[in-house]
Amino acid sequence: MMHRFEKEEISTWTSLKKTAYILLPLLLYLVAHDLAEIFLWVGLEFLMSTFGEGLSAFLTAHAYTVQGSVNGLAMLIGVIVIKGAVKAEVSGAEKGLVSAEAQGTVKDSGLADASKQAKVTGYAFLAALAFLVAVGVNILFYQLGITGSSESFGNVQKAQLGVQLAAGILLFGMISPVAEEAVFRGIIYNRLKRSFSVSIGMVISALLFGCYHGNVVQALYGAFLGLVIAYSYELFGSFMAPVLFHSVANISVFVMSYYEGLNHLQRPAAIGLAVGMLAAAAGILVYLKRLFKEGEKE
Repeated sequence: MMHRFEKEEISTWTSLKKTAYILLPLLLYLVAHDLAEIFLWVGLEFLMSTFGEGLSAFLTAHAYTVQGSVNGLAMLIGVIVIKGAVKAEVSGAEKGLVSAEAQGTVKDSGLADASKQAKVTGYAFLAALAFLVAVGVNILFYQLGITGSSESFGNVQKAQLGVQLAAGILLFGMISPVAEEAVFRGIIYNRLKRSFSVSIGMVISALLFGCYHGNVVQALYGAFLGLVIAYSYELFGSFMAPVLFHSVANISVFVMSYYEGLNHLQRPAAIGLAVGMLAAAAGILVYLKRLFKEGEKE
């Protein structure tokens, strides 16, 4: 089901058909991703056996970067497989109305009607929001012992931080946000809110996004972040918003973790800082809603 169906038609479907419509692109993405990874690893094995110990030694010395690069390429291939659905959903959503639930009495997209200055300001504050939320939650998780409670997450984190800095910024700050947002907000969230409601769409897409990461720590973090990202998508009415948010969040946490910037704060100060950051993030959300409402009035 790669075609975009409207809400009126979807309302006549059975729950089973709605579920298939929502989840089929995710299944196709995962299958394409995994198959691509297999073929890429087979290709690397062939190259190592062909070009000898020199290439093999180089790839082994940069194992985590190679592993991350293979995953990144596989993600891009997975998105290419479902690009028709992504394009249809994103373009269709941006032509429609932004939810009254997220915009109050505003019926049209605040971003579309806002002035150029308001748009620039809005995206700047969105980037700040992403930084505050991502870093604030990560500090809390670390200080409360959540980060260290999962061996699986520890392995994931070790692999991510083993990637060279520049490659990590590209993989986690560009490729991963584009691919994951295309799937979880571009397709799944847009289809969920047409099939059910905006609130249900936000919650279920966030839960799916959390579960997708495969361990408890990232599931909790991903679910919370997914809620904020979906809300930001509704608020801005543009797919650029979730991609920007996800990108800034990933880069902020990756760079700070790379330099161990989250690990040396004293517990009371760290928790106070995290709470302050999340409070500031809440303030930014309120400001953004007002900004786009005022933009529309103008």
